[in-house]
Amino acid sequence: MPPRAVFVCALLACARADAAISASDLTAEEYYSMPQLFHLDEYESCLATRGVYCLGSFELSPDGESRVFRLMQEYSSNWVDNFNHTRLHRGLCVSRRCGDPNTALEVPSGASMDSWFASCVNASTMSSHNLSARLYQLDYCQRGQERARPLDAADRAFPVVLAALAALAGVSTALELLLSPQTKKEYQWALSWSLPGCWRALRAPPPAVSAAGDLRVFDGVRVLCMMCVIIEHVCWLSTIAYIADIRYFETIRRAGDAILLGNSTLVVQVFFLMASFLLAHKILLQTSKGSMPSWRSFFSTMINRIIRVSPSYYMVVWFAATWWSRLGAGPQWAPRVDAEAGVCRSKWWVHLLYLNNVLDADNKCLVQTWYLAADMQLYAVALLLTLVLARWRRGALPILMALLFISVGGLFAISYWLKLVSTFVMHNPEVVRMKYYGDLSFNILYQSPLGNAPGTLAGLLLAYVHHEMLERNKQPQQYRWFRWVTSSGAPLALWWAASSPLLLGAGAAPGAPARAPAAALAALERPIFSLFVGLALLGAMHGVHPIWVRFLAWPGWAPAARLSFGALLLHMPINTALIAARRAPTELNRLSVIVEWLGVAGVAYLAALPLALLVELPAQRLHRALERLCSAPAPPAPPATKPEPQHQPLEKTNL
Repeated sequence: MPPRAVFVCALLACARADAAISASDLTAEEYYSMPQLFHLDEYESCLATRGVYCLGSFELSPDGESRVFRLMQEYSSNWVDNFNHTRLHRGLCVSRRCGDPNTALEVPSGASMDSWFASCVNASTMSSHNLSARLYQLDYCQRGQERARPLDAADRAFPVVLAALAALAGVSTALELLLSPQTKKEYQWALSWSLPGCWRALRAPPPAVSAAGDLRVFDGVRVLCMMCVIIEHVCWLSTIAYIADIRYFETIRRAGDAILLGNSTLVVQVFFLMASFLLAHKILLQTSKGSMPSWRSFFSTMINRIIRVSPSYYMVVWFAATWWSRLGAGPQWAPRVDAEAGVCRSKWWVHLLYLNNVLDADNKCLVQTWYLAADMQLYAVALLLTLVLARWRRGALPILMALLFISVGGLFAISYWLKLVSTFVMHNPEVVRMKYYGDLSFNILYQSPLGNAPGTLAGLLLAYVHHEMLERNKQPQQYRWFRWVTSSGAPLALWWAASSPLLLGAGAAPGAPARAPAAALAALERPIFSLFVGLALLGAMHGVHPIWVRFLAWPGWAPAARLSFGALLLHMPINTALIAARRAPTELNRLSVIVEWLGVAGVAYLAALPLALLVELPAQRLHRALERLCSAPAPPAPPATKPEPQHQPLEKTNL
């Protein structure tokens, strides 16, 4: 499609979306005639005086004909952009609001507190709007301060392990400072937890530009994408929480920056793309030197990958299952932190197997860890595919292209059959509040290996195209068309993330978006985004350096890039605890999002530092030291008449 046609289509999509927004808008008077969606009573003083505090959600229904209720139904029919205003969410000090404080302590516990809560809210909505309220989800009813869950074996073991890691770091650091250089070479395994050694590994400069290409931009891209993930999760968690000004949130839902933010999770495809590219790039470098990797390298490479990811991952899941719920309190703490910690305690073993994105997928412990499971699954598939194609280089590009088209076609067929929707539509307010429970679009398209296969295949394609250019000794940066195409890759990826949701319109009708367009966008949004990112990276690796490449190729990104894995693991429990501990509804606007984003990102990267120095880097250093120890040559035998040829071991893929 020519650029002019693309621009016209984008304008038509914007006009269509704007028309839908103006048709569904309400005046301020109409909007505020509806019942307030969220409300929280004072929490601390209620429980301190042995009052009863309840949190739950209610379904409204009219008592006869109701113009307000009809207005609420019509407005809520735009489920892509708006909350369901026929459902109210309340946190009330029931003993103060709906009873005599002097007799509140006599109210029995159990189901009667629930019915007291339900009758209290029902009486309020009947008197204010002539609407009855039915309690359909009770989060909790609590009288006074409750005692914490008793410590179990897992709770007690966690601080013991932390103390053991600190002791190992102290002993290993002392050994590095006291031992001679020769002794340190012989006992490198004992220095694995050395803080100076881990600090040097963290601050090691990135690889220099070589004949194999310029990969310096990868570190900056990793940090930038992680910051995009964090800001999207800041908004996501605010949507789950009780929000102060709902009208502001629903009004800016179709603003350009809000669409870009809501669709920014497409950047996860960049991680899949870079992981598969680096894997194939490593193996292709080996084959170009005449060293064909054996099938044994599959197991050694997967072990390297597991050791790279698992120690930090398992420690954070362990923390979430044990001590996370003990670190705070608030009116939303039980449904947000305690409930998720309970899921972590029940399905921790699924995380150990990297199957949390497919087994019991609706119950989520640290929701962002779906990526680690999908990445491990796709990494194994990409490794097998690369080992096969390494023996059949001539057919690699056609096979990868065919697999990419098959995956896109399969995703379209599944999306059309099951009525799946694209990323932005999937992130609609009500589904987000339910944490995607039972949502097929999230389970099949967003977090499954099937839905993310195009990003992995795009990374393999990028590696083979890159090496094809290297082997033919091409200098593509000399051609204007190559510089123009690759330089436009990053802006096009940004444009696609910001404008592709507009192709479906505003979704004002209850059945919107239409089935076929929704399935097409759901199948194509990830491959197209990956294609644009792949073009940008191809240019950066071959000497095309627009201003954004020069910025992201700064060597100072390397330490932050190495901490990004820890930041991925830690930013969600940090932000969830921050939201859950608030005593009042959350202010959600542009300024608050930016401030909270920078704060959560800063704390997450700071917390990732001890995780890297005590867990992640020592595990990798110990593994490498033991590998060298096990593969150390035997003492030299007496020289034979004719010396045997020396064979260098294959370089392992260690990402």
